[in-house]
Amino acid sequence: MANQNGLPMKDLEIFGVIKNGKFTIPEREVNALKNGGITDVVELTDLKGKDIFIDKLPARLSIVRGEDGNPALRIDPVYREPNQHPNLNDAERNQLVRKELANIKKSYVDKEGNIQTEIIEYDQRTKQFLSYNPRDIKAPQSVNGQELDPQQKKKYKEGETVLLADGTAFQLSPSAPKGLRSNKSGLVLSVLLDGGLSYLLITGVQKVLGKESQEEKAYSEGYLQAIKEVQKQVERRIARNPKDRDAIRDLNNIKEEYSKISADFSLPKGVRDEFDINAIKRLNSIDTEEGKNPRKRFEQDNGFDRDL
Repeated sequence: MANQNGLPMKDLEIFGVIKNGKFTIPEREVNALKNGGITDVVELTDLKGKDIFIDKLPARLSIVRGEDGNPALRIDPVYREPNQHPNLNDAERNQLVRKELANIKKSYVDKEGNIQTEIIEYDQRTKQFLSYNPRDIKAPQSVNGQELDPQQKKKYKEGETVLLADGTAFQLSPSAPKGLRSNKSGLVLSVLLDGGLSYLLITGVQKVLGKESQEEKAYSEGYLQAIKEVQKQVERRIARNPKDRDAIRDLNNIKEEYSKISADFSLPKGVRDEFDINAIKRLNSIDTEEGKNPRKRFEQDNGFDRDL
């Protein structure tokens, strides 16, 4: 089966993530894969290979670039004890396991004799170490409406905490469910995709390690304005294709954020009124096929009627 939505469909079928054309993992985990993140722990079953059979394998899944440059499925199984990493000494290993450090930057010489850099962090869920090359990371153009300068982009790629003028702190974290950690529960990232600028609303972001921020529930002016840009973009997607389930899901996320903002009485009334949920176009309500057929929507939400 050809790759769709950037997913290696053949790999997903081989490892039972897709069976009979349907996903076997929850929709939120499918969305994590589509968005380039890592799933929470899921259970793979009946894995068969040459001289091997695994009844159940708890693991986290992600999509990486294979040796041929195409998307490939990565499986990170859950270990009983923290595993080892060849480029970490005992002290560094313990610092990561104990959450004393978010990550460690290391240099090494590759097979061709070139000096490479890798960022290593510890995944508490699978009890193993994850690493990545900063060169493979594309930094966002802006976060919460604030443009990132070259130094901030470099810090982001290398897993360092980036601090914005409004007090927002965030860092890249491959092991985090949303791929980021921050002192704010929500972020809006603008990224270059296919030559154009796209806005991504990310909510439920985990805290930066070691940070106990009083700003966590505060909404910056940049974030509030960026939310509106996300809304406009998503509504354009739905206007082009009312059956775009990903866009409808994104609009629902925006509505949830609007509800939180309008209910935050620490904000001026004028600001809260701007985020009245009724101001959002009802493009995913009775005007769409989903709204007219809630049973079909339920089936799609549970992976029973998904277009692959």
